[in-house]
Amino acid sequence: MPIIKLIDYTLEPEGAGNGLNDFSFSLFSGDGYSIQTDSIDDAAFFLKALVTLVSPRKGTYCFNDAEIDLSDYRNALPCKRRMGYIASDAALISNRTVRENLLFMRYFHEDSLLLTLDDHTAELCRKFDIFDKLERRPGELHPHDIKNTITVRELSKYPDVLVMERPEDFIDYAKFSLFMETVKAMTQRNLPVVFYSSDTDFIESFSNKKLKISKGRLTSLS
Repeated sequence: MPIIKLIDYTLEPEGAGNGLNDFSFSLFSGDGYSIQTDSIDDAAFFLKALVTLVSPRKGTYCFNDAEIDLSDYRNALPCKRRMGYIASDAALISNRTVRENLLFMRYFHEDSLLLTLDDHTAELCRKFDIFDKLERRPGELHPHDIKNTITVRELSKYPDVLVMERPEDFIDYAKFSLFMETVKAMTQRNLPVVFYSSDTDFIESFSNKKLKISKGRLTSLS
């Protein structure tokens, strides 16, 4: 059973991109897809479509074999909880502390404000040097601390899928090896990943399949 399945999808162009026309795509456990493209905008657009941040002009979106009606964003919230998304447009909630940002999805789904960080998330906070910043808000943080917080938030979800746009540009250089080590441990448990990267080591480490996006068309190369 595919974790994500896009059926007869068409995405209207965004920015300088071409959009994507009439394609289907299935992501299974253990897949590691790297993207080759002539349009960075189209690669980023496809990644956003995978995590339901954009809706198709036509097509069907399925997550864990359930069809999701994307005409109402609320229908996708249970899916988003199970997806890790590390990309240039990922953001924190500005009026919440780091701790609250890390717990926000749990607040929503568990309907409680009395939650604490689990041991796994706390350990990631220590590794990415944000444990001493848990009570600060994003406006009080250095940009690399914001990105580290987003990284911890997405990795700590125990996601069913991890989607990444140019992680080598997003992750603090000093933490990139740690990031790769953490993702490697997750993929060894068959976490599927889809990403666009220019980093040769990253591609070789996490890619076992390839997608090509060119002139508005998506094709599998393996």
